Amino acid sequence: MASSSIYTVGGAVQAGGRNAVYISRRADQELFDLCRQSVFCYVLTPRQMGKTSLIVRIAERLAQEAGIIAINIDLQEFGILVTAEQWYLGLLTKLEDELDLDTDVLAWWQERSELGVTQRLNQFFQEVLLTEIEEPIVIFVDEIDTTLSLDFTDDLYSAIRFLYLSRSLKPELRRLSFVLVGVATPSDLIRDPKRTPFNIGERVDLTDFTFEEALPLADGLELEAEQRQQVLEWVLRWTGGHPYLTQRLFQALIEQERQDWSKEAVNQVVERTFFTCQHH
Repeated sequence: MASSSIYTVGGAVQAGGRNAVYISRRADQELFDLCRQSVFCYVLTPRQMGKTSLIVRIAERLAQEAGIIAINIDLQEFGILVTAEQWYLGLLTKLEDELDLDTDVLAWWQERSELGVTQRLNQFFQEVLLTEIEEPIVIFVDEIDTTLSLDFTDDLYSAIRFLYLSRSLKPELRRLSFVLVGVATPSDLIRDPKRTPFNIGERVDLTDFTFEEALPLADGLELEAEQRQQVLEWVLRWTGGHPYLTQRLFQALIEQERQDWSKEAVNQVVERTFFTCQHH
């Protein structure tokens, strides 16, 4: 059925295709407002809650509604079987490409090889990025969990922390903010006990769908309004509003092509979808 295309049950939850429905939650407006105010933030929550879809959506809104440049850096791109030099150069090259910088980042980085990584990062953000880009910039750093298996990424979080704390002395740094996205907690990020913990920023909680937020998902059933709401109640009793589970169950309901639903019928689909072993 054509309606099935409104659900996203694989890949980034909520990202979907052209016809997919995006469910806006309280976190959407909260994160948008904080980014517009250049507040450092972190969105740390379990997988399949829609984090990646959220930041893609917020980046688009920031550009369209606030004139803010927002880019998404997915740390998975840089891998884990790399040296510190390769990893950090990969990060800066990504920024160079995304922001279309004039500076030759490779040459810039190598010319400062005598400096430590944290110092080079700080100089890059201040002397290159903020010099070339006049607009406010928000950098979303996704999949921060990949850094937990690396023994050299304390420098990244130390640099971000330094840039934040230096705002009072260098007002131009207020144009630059970061949003860290992943599953790890802030206390995990800087592991060297001799360094100051990563204790900055505002946490944005990405919660499960409420009944009101999930109403657009029920539209895909193409039932009368009253029955759509009844089916949604039955669905949420099972899924608790978890984004992936809710969309997965609605997808399964759609595939039945039924025109009426009972609580028992929904329970049967739940049983087949989540509790029955699939043999291929």
